[in-house]
Amino acid sequence: MSYSPPLEAPTSPAELAVSIKGLSKTYRVYPRPWDRLLELLFKRPRHKAFRALEGLDLELPRGEALGIVGENGAGKSTLLKILAGVTAATAGELQIRGKVASILELGSGFHPDFTGRQNILLNAAMLGLSQSQVEEKTPDIIAFSELGDFIDQPVKTYSTGMSMRLGFAIATQVEPDLLIIDEALSVGDGYFQKKCMDRMVEYISSGGTLLFCSHAMYYVTSFCTRALWLKDGQVQALGPVDSVVRDYESFLLRKGQVEAEDRTESVGSGPARILKAGLKTERREDGLAIYRYREPWSLEIEWEAASEETEFHLAIGIDRIDGVQIAAFSTYHDRLPPFVGHLRYQITLDLPELPLLCGDFSVSVFLGDEEALHPYDTRLLRGAFQVDGTDFEVGLMRIKHRWQVSGGEAYPRTGYLEEGLAPARRLV
Repeated sequence: MSYSPPLEAPTSPAELAVSIKGLSKTYRVYPRPWDRLLELLFKRPRHKAFRALEGLDLELPRGEALGIVGENGAGKSTLLKILAGVTAATAGELQIRGKVASILELGSGFHPDFTGRQNILLNAAMLGLSQSQVEEKTPDIIAFSELGDFIDQPVKTYSTGMSMRLGFAIATQVEPDLLIIDEALSVGDGYFQKKCMDRMVEYISSGGTLLFCSHAMYYVTSFCTRALWLKDGQVQALGPVDSVVRDYESFLLRKGQVEAEDRTESVGSGPARILKAGLKTERREDGLAIYRYREPWSLEIEWEAASEETEFHLAIGIDRIDGVQIAAFSTYHDRLPPFVGHLRYQITLDLPELPLLCGDFSVSVFLGDEEALHPYDTRLLRGAFQVDGTDFEVGLMRIKHRWQVSGGEAYPRTGYLEEGLAPARRLV
């Protein structure tokens, strides 16, 4: 993956909500608790350095929503903690303009022995609100949290969902210039999650700046216009959210898969041997054939037989890179007669329109006997092709469909809305 600069970079530093240059964070990891003391006494290092972040550059304009994605341990939470002021960077420059509110670890920033109401006063004051502003905002915070009588109970008696309610209510109702959310919305009931989502849409629409970290790619693509992918503490990709999320999900699917040196494997012995199996396209990148939704797709197979009398059937499988089978094609099940009478064969499987959405896919070719039971030879093309889309979509494929709309006052038009006539709608 390549690092790409921010889209429409602001011309003036005053238009930036966050400016980061060369940000790094290194933790000292001690094998045993007392090694820290021994290091202090004897002045000899007894720790290992762990780089959670290394050389991060980032500019976040005011009013933009940036999604942060990456595996566990990639440095996402470390970055957000530095931005929220919870921990300090080891090196680099950081500038944040405006008031910052954050929802990091559930319950962080709360005093467990204080009541919910007392924690509202404490957190609002820490965010820089005056006494009069705190008094003005408190009723709205309590109303949004819907904690009822629990607002006057100690926070240590709260469930994780109740803590999330209070934390989100405080962070959003104080109207921060920069809102930081780290996977907190995965906790709580569906009703309140939707309420939080609606509040975030309102916050972004009103010009708020959002840093949103989540493993739920649907939320990331819905709220954010750009995405930052962190891997091993470094920037793996930064750019349009649909593109970055697609690359990240493809990486997750490929992870753990055994990569063949030439991307093909042939297995088997007997009266036939597959000579060639390849996709017919001119667009290639890193060995992958690149397609787009609804483009024609063709696979060409060649094999040779030891005898003209041997009968063959052919089967093709298309799998997602993690092994989930998407589709299968078989000359036997399509009721074609067996191939027979030659020593060499060349067959092409054509799909007039590829129905697959974004992702990386493998292709399996099986050359079988006249009953399509015994495989004479197989060919596996790992990472054979990629489907590249302009938008992030949920699912594996797009199925042709239409919407039947009945007339009425709320929606006066009557008739059919065909799939593809209207563009997809983003939340912001």
